[in-house]
Amino acid sequence: MWPFFSQLKFDIKRLFIRNFSFLFFSLLMPAGFYLVFTKIMITGTGDQVQKFNLTYMGSMIIYSGIISAIFGIASLLKVDRDIGFLCFLQLTPHKTKYYYCSLYTLIILINLIAVIILQALAVLLNGVKIDFYQIMLSMIVVIIGQLPMVLLGTCLSYLKKQETLNVVSNLIVFPLAIVSGLWWPLTIMPDWIQKIGKLMPTFFANDLLSAILLGNKIKLTNLIGMIIWIILGVIGVITVINSYQKQGTRV
Repeated sequence: MWPFFSQLKFDIKRLFIRNFSFLFFSLLMPAGFYLVFTKIMITGTGDQVQKFNLTYMGSMIIYSGIISAIFGIASLLKVDRDIGFLCFLQLTPHKTKYYYCSLYTLIILINLIAVIILQALAVLLNGVKIDFYQIMLSMIVVIIGQLPMVLLGTCLSYLKKQETLNVVSNLIVFPLAIVSGLWWPLTIMPDWIQKIGKLMPTFFANDLLSAILLGNKIKLTNLIGMIIWIILGVIGVITVINSYQKQGTRV
């Protein structure tokens, strides 16, 4: 396990210490959105406000996961592949297994930190009540719900040009947040957008997280939806890797 922890230490330095912009967009921007929308732009009765404070907290947690997975994983993998770091690791005894495990662990850890930050803001500034059971379930949902995004980010990292990756990432992250109802209620969208949004992995994760935070019944369709997207993501990654291997390219 020592090689894994060595790789983890190396990745922590470049993700947490030397990359403030990544932490800003992954952690501070969702927290800022949460404060703006819950402190400035929300009106209604006490119960309505409390419900919104809880559900919007969940939405920003999922949004943080999208940013860290798409912008984080995709960009890091591509840069490391382009500079030859992955080729170097292929020559070591452990090859790239600890590298991938380390990156995926850190991306999920960043999203769990976002859970803690947003829940702390909700409790301390908005007075919402969250018990230990809800916190633990929230973290489990966040881990499972982020897997499709991590797999998608892995697929995107194989795009040939960094410029293309940046454009595609932006075209995915922000529209996905909108159609999934993370920024605004999905009910205000046209019917055709609602139908598309309710098929997205982020919608399943957000709806499941909202049910846990509000103490509502968990819908089995949300769990099934996330599992289907994880399977599709695994198939996508395998397909992309096989395509690169046929071209004689290091993965």
